[in-house]
Amino acid sequence: MQHTLARLIDWSRPLVFTAGIVFAVLVAIGCASRLSPAFPNTRTASVLDGSALGQINTLLDKTLHAAPLETTLWGIDVRSIDRNERVYTNNPDLLLTPASTLKIITLAVASQQLGWDDRFETALFTNGHIERNVLHGDLIVRGSGDPTIDTDVLTSWAEKLRMQGIHQVTGNIIGDDRITIGQALKRSGTPSPPQLGFGWSWDDLAFGFAAPAGPLQYQENVVAIQITPGRTVNAPAELTIQTAGSGLKLVNQASTASPTEPSLIQLRRAASTPNLVVSGSIGLGSSAIIRAVSVANPTSFFVQALHTALEAEGVVVRGDAVDIDRLSENQQDSATNGLQSLLTNQSEPLSTIAVEMMKRSQNLFAESIYRRLGFSFSDSSSAIVTEVLADWGIKQNRAIVVDGSGLSRYNYLTASALTDILVRLYQNESDQTLFLATLPTANEDGTLRNRFGETASAGNAHAKTGSMSHVRALAGYVKTADGEQLAFSILANNFSADPTDVVTAIDAFVSALATMSRGDS
Repeated sequence: MQHTLARLIDWSRPLVFTAGIVFAVLVAIGCASRLSPAFPNTRTASVLDGSALGQINTLLDKTLHAAPLETTLWGIDVRSIDRNERVYTNNPDLLLTPASTLKIITLAVASQQLGWDDRFETALFTNGHIERNVLHGDLIVRGSGDPTIDTDVLTSWAEKLRMQGIHQVTGNIIGDDRITIGQALKRSGTPSPPQLGFGWSWDDLAFGFAAPAGPLQYQENVVAIQITPGRTVNAPAELTIQTAGSGLKLVNQASTASPTEPSLIQLRRAASTPNLVVSGSIGLGSSAIIRAVSVANPTSFFVQALHTALEAEGVVVRGDAVDIDRLSENQQDSATNGLQSLLTNQSEPLSTIAVEMMKRSQNLFAESIYRRLGFSFSDSSSAIVTEVLADWGIKQNRAIVVDGSGLSRYNYLTASALTDILVRLYQNESDQTLFLATLPTANEDGTLRNRFGETASAGNAHAKTGSMSHVRALAGYVKTADGEQLAFSILANNFSADPTDVVTAIDAFVSALATMSRGDS
């Protein structure tokens, strides 16, 4: 269908004809009923009016400002990379909440400052000595925030320790998560960045997508909780955490409802406590409900998992799995004095990790990369990002960045700032290839797997999504019917419409760009 649409639409023809064709395109993707030609044009900037591009502007305006989207606050910037000109703008310099499109900035800065080949490193040390297959002392693990460590890595470690002749450990497994990220923070008494992002919503904190970050991380700092009905109506629901070491304490306020009632489960956890409150109800006889929840303490979760992996491999650990913060200062100094290296694990390079981060919109990966900037340059991550953006000509009146994932409501970007970065990455050949590989592809994979359907954008548009309450965003690249390369950023804020209507309008907008033909090439 892509090629058919490309042949049909010629944006250089009279407006009445192209309008009819675009209407047909919008019908095909399910938003024809939203069109309202009578709605006034509220676009803030006119781009090449009186030309074919002026016709595009008019039609795109109608798509974005039709009922029920008339109260939506749009920030949009579309540029032709090939022709070095703007194609369409709508409040391009208005600061708006970007949601996960912020990850574009996190990756752009990290790729330039750290390099696409940068890797996280996690190391295992001992303060003891090995004698007759017994390690007399502790195991100390230190990390730099690798978000990809899983059971396979820890099992491999256990196997390698046995191969080194260690069959028993007399001491503890200690997670040393102390990382100083700058003198300014050190003076303020902050030895490492907080586990949660600045400005994260409190009602997100129980969920896996808002998992806390730290120097030591395992299984994306997420565990599964299973909720099953009790044996009778009004009996408490049964709760089970499926992975040990989460540090969570379940507070069961969930009950068993009648079989005819719908199941409705709510989760909440305060940032300062490990208490996970489970409320609501689950129908009698219903299948178990599984929810991904964030762990209370990533370091404790990691060392507990390492303890389990060692025991499974036949390495007996006499001590406990301990977060170093539980030890006194004297105990910390004693435990970390005279360390000998045992094992080191390096992650996949940034280019590989970034694919997972962008395709899945994985928040922990983004936060880990963001924090790594601070670790690497001994400063706050926010300061590093702000400085780099300023060097690129993007000052704080166009970009306010406080976390790496976009979860914070304190992040603000302009559409023009996002497009600036997209153009910058595309114009560098090495960055272009690697960055494009990270973006979801329309109707094919990642967060765009089920979007765009049989439109001209399918398999053509490569873009990062963004989604929060009353926020929808999309930023990336699309080629026109002529093969002209466009970069676009679309931020929708403050809408009262159904979010699916907003997403439909965004997809219609991008699909209209994909069918554009200047008629001169």
